[in-house]
Amino acid sequence: MKKLFHPASWIGFATASAFAVAQRWSLQEFCWSIWVAGLIYSWVCVFTAVIKIVLTAQSSKKEYEKRLPALKSVNPNIFSVGISLIAVPAGFIAFRLYSYLFGFYGLFLSVFAEMEPFSLFGRNGFINSDFYTPVIYLLILFWPMVLGVLIAHIEDFFRKNTWRQAFLPFHSEIIRIHIFTVVLPFVTLIAWFLFGEAYQQPTIVLLLGLFYLFPARRPLASS
Repeated sequence: MKKLFHPASWIGFATASAFAVAQRWSLQEFCWSIWVAGLIYSWVCVFTAVIKIVLTAQSSKKEYEKRLPALKSVNPNIFSVGISLIAVPAGFIAFRLYSYLFGFYGLFLSVFAEMEPFSLFGRNGFINSDFYTPVIYLLILFWPMVLGVLIAHIEDFFRKNTWRQAFLPFHSEIIRIHIFTVVLPFVTLIAWFLFGEAYQQPTIVLLLGLFYLFPARRPLASS
């Protein structure tokens, strides 16, 4: 239950909840806010991992040598360039992979969480958009959710094993999106039973609490 008492998680929860209530987000908007927050989190994981790999290549040479002793004979400058030539394309591939994956989730949301403008987030809109236009629109609209997620997961961007950091979203946010897709109808039904027609705001706050404060699976926690 360590994450339940993590200050960063509470800061993220408070930031997103305050704006969600003040701006009276709908459940559809909440779904898309999670979508864009998960996407940006994944991109930041990749970007920071690549930057750290490139900047620390020489200082981390001994760590690489433990796994590949043959690297001891390689000049540090050449080694640094070689690592950069591997890390940058790998980061670009991971960036595109997450974009395609979240593009698939976006298609799902455009059907089951359709919202205005329908030209971007409707069932016939998102599939015909250029992907980045909806992302920018959501980022401007739901930046508190994005900021809250980045704050709550700040430790993920400073991991020692930078190569594995790029794949961390597969072990955290992507799984959580799957879970929320299943849980959302049940939580909504309970909130409607308790609060009647005013169920959307309490539901969103409850879901935000689960999203930020529920202990996340961290198989790479020691990395």
